[in-house]
Amino acid sequence: MFKRKKSLDELSGSDRQIHNLTKLVNINSMINSTLDMGKLLNVIMETIKDIMEAEASTLLLYEETAEDLVFKVALGEAGKELVERYRVKLGQGIAGWVAENRKSLCINDVYSDRRFDPDFDKITGFVTKSILCTPLLFKGKLIGVIQAINPLNRESFTDEDMSLFNVFADQAALAVQNAIFFQNALEEERIRIELSSARAIQEALIPEIDWKLGSFRITAKSMAAREIGGEFHSLFRLDAGHIGIALGDLHVKGVPGGMHASIVSGALRAMAKVRGGNPVEVVRLLHLIMEHDEHPIHNASLLYGVLDLDDRKLRFLNAGVAYPILVRDGVARYLRFGKRSLSQNIEESTSVSVSLRPGDLFVLFSDGILRVRNRTGKQLGLKSVMKFIEKLPRETDDIIGPVISFAGNFTEGLGIREDVSIITLRVD
Repeated sequence: MFKRKKSLDELSGSDRQIHNLTKLVNINSMINSTLDMGKLLNVIMETIKDIMEAEASTLLLYEETAEDLVFKVALGEAGKELVERYRVKLGQGIAGWVAENRKSLCINDVYSDRRFDPDFDKITGFVTKSILCTPLLFKGKLIGVIQAINPLNRESFTDEDMSLFNVFADQAALAVQNAIFFQNALEEERIRIELSSARAIQEALIPEIDWKLGSFRITAKSMAAREIGGEFHSLFRLDAGHIGIALGDLHVKGVPGGMHASIVSGALRAMAKVRGGNPVEVVRLLHLIMEHDEHPIHNASLLYGVLDLDDRKLRFLNAGVAYPILVRDGVARYLRFGKRSLSQNIEESTSVSVSLRPGDLFVLFSDGILRVRNRTGKQLGLKSVMKFIEKLPRETDDIIGPVISFAGNFTEGLGIREDVSIITLRVD
């Protein structure tokens, strides 16, 4: 004959202890069987109803930034997508009081308790009578709050229920914290992979360059202060005798800067195929595109030039904070021509033409190299870089490496924390 399962009230004191301990052992295994937050919350809430023989249960996670308790439920069988249902401020209602005071509560007539907030009952139509509520704490840090609501087959919760609930809360807190650690680790790994992919894409779009074209040796390199950056260099053939040269700075670091740099670099290459021989026209069109974009890019800088390989002439327009340096006969000269931003009126701009001679070195770099600081806060500055370039032996093939090392040494171990781009043209 089938025997009805006895309720907690019908068990003797010793039988009840054995019953509860057995459940706790089984529950510990159950709630630590998954690190998926959605599944875990479902398991904990179902377990609360089972172990406490309660009509309902809730688990609210503490969101430290907003100082809110957030109740979420999992959608779908997999329980992976968590959807927020409601929020509770610290001190609001029973759960808010427990979270704020880090103390458990057992209340068997909630409507007679001034701390109870009936708004949830009004919204859902559910009638709350009794509540067991306890904080989830991990090494003293608040993780959330769990509640058992309305005991089944009995009038009220007991002190023994409260003790059992507190023991369960310790197990649940550890399981939730493990899931949080795992979730954070997955998110960090996802971000790391995405940043690594973004960096690989940017490096493919903006590769290091070391070309030997006729009497010219051309090198270029861009370095990001973070995984990816907002500066770029670009060199491309316009035709057999002309090379397009660009150095851009979006003045934004990190992923946003990298995205903008890729967009502007791509747009520049596309326009150069049509109007590449005229620096003023190319920069003017790029400015118009950026200005009328749905998400306009402000304060961008660009130096664009055209190198005539046969006549050894470089014609360029500097609209921003690029620094063109001509080293001739051992003397470095800053070619200070141009406007300070792409946002200024390009219509009135004129390009500059420089005739290059054998032995000349033309170095173009962004302001990032000038802005590196040492431990006293002093910036490297333009004059220091120009003096260093002057002292480089004429036969030096690699100009970029020594300049970057010079800047790195200047920081006294702090490292270069700015995006840096450098282009060099050496005439044999």
